[in-house]
Amino acid sequence: MKVNVISSKGLETNLNVVIDKKDLEKKIDQRLDEVKKDINLKGFRPGKAPKELLKKQFGQALQGEVLEKVLQDTTVEVLKNKKIKPASQPKINIKSFGENKNLEFDIIVEKFPDIKNLDAKKLKIKKYTVKSEKKDVEERLKMLAENSKKYLDKEKASPAKNGDLVIFDYEASIDGNEFENNKGKNIQIILGKDLFIPGFDKQLVGSKKNDKVNITVNLPENFPNKELVGKKALFKCDINNIKYSVDQPINDEFAKNFGVKDLNELNKNIESQISNEYQNITSQIEKKEILDELNKQVSVELPKSLLNDEINNITQSFKFEKLQKNKKEKDINKINLDEDEKKQALSLAKRRVKLALALNKIGDENNIKVENFELENELNSQLRNYPGQENNIREYYKKNPNEYLKLKGPLFENKVINFIKKNAKITEANITKEQLKKLFSSPETSETKQKKTKTQTSKKRSSKK
Repeated sequence: MKVNVISSKGLETNLNVVIDKKDLEKKIDQRLDEVKKDINLKGFRPGKAPKELLKKQFGQALQGEVLEKVLQDTTVEVLKNKKIKPASQPKINIKSFGENKNLEFDIIVEKFPDIKNLDAKKLKIKKYTVKSEKKDVEERLKMLAENSKKYLDKEKASPAKNGDLVIFDYEASIDGNEFENNKGKNIQIILGKDLFIPGFDKQLVGSKKNDKVNITVNLPENFPNKELVGKKALFKCDINNIKYSVDQPINDEFAKNFGVKDLNELNKNIESQISNEYQNITSQIEKKEILDELNKQVSVELPKSLLNDEINNITQSFKFEKLQKNKKEKDINKINLDEDEKKQALSLAKRRVKLALALNKIGDENNIKVENFELENELNSQLRNYPGQENNIREYYKKNPNEYLKLKGPLFENKVINFIKKNAKITEANITKEQLKKLFSSPETSETKQKKTKTQTSKKRSSKK
């Protein structure tokens, strides 16, 4: 085998490979020896037909099979010898192949950039701590008490007011015409919260038990049937009952409803719960700051293949968001991005690919891997969100192994982030709840908002070697 470097510019390398025809013929003969025992030819016992006859009849098919394997194995060997780690699937251009011909082909490959001077232990990060305050616990207790209120029947002649629970049936129509799912039975709403349909509650104020009330509202943006959004609908309501609320005293008896022995223990549980909530938020902020720091430190040429893939992914995501907001258009292929959106997609793609390369670099250098049991645990965790559909989801991943492997991405990213948190230079920062809110509401990247970065894009590509 002869290998020559035709060109090497930036991250792209073009290699020419020539395999002698004798070596190729030998591989075809070896494959023929492997399969001849299973070939049945009329007039010959299995495995006893002459090789030349078999080659004449099956040689072309075997030639194609051997060619595919030789191209694959040779490409892996050549790239390994040249110490090239491909960022994407190499392109193969066959230049010569056939009977009595050498096999000659070109390998066009884009490699990963070499990220230098990236040491997780030298990164400077902050670790935030927020302590829950007494007033936070009191507010949470009041909320629990509010949600635990009891409701008692009002006198029949007593009109409904804000804070009352109204129970009613309804039939709705638009311009006198019924529509799908236009009826409801024993619907319960608390007046004043305006949670059913905006403007609906206030039209029930003053109603009494057994009243018939006509209510007119515009159907909201989140109405299931998008074609009816914004249209004026008439709801004919039959008031079944009206109940008034009874304040729930906050005491030991109230605390026992939550599985604790007294109010003091409930206070401690709430304090712990709030602290955990703060910790989850500070963890997101710390992750964002780590990614921001990596983005600043890394300056490399980005593989075009990874960048273009990520641009396409983000473009599709943007189009889908626009499609969801578009009341008329149903075809995502007819949704276009404006120039600002295209620039945003490019900027976001560059950041994601750069961070993917940086995190993979740290992961590789520190032998950070996602084990099979961790992948299975993640799948089980997701399955718990879809009770009754577990078998269908498992079957889907079984039939689509690449989709299953995508679960590795967030797991790998979190393992690398946790490694950085443990090994970086940490500055402790005690902050108030108000400071936490300010940090959390500061401008963020789309990755942090969506809790997602494409850190496995390059990892997945390299596994194809």
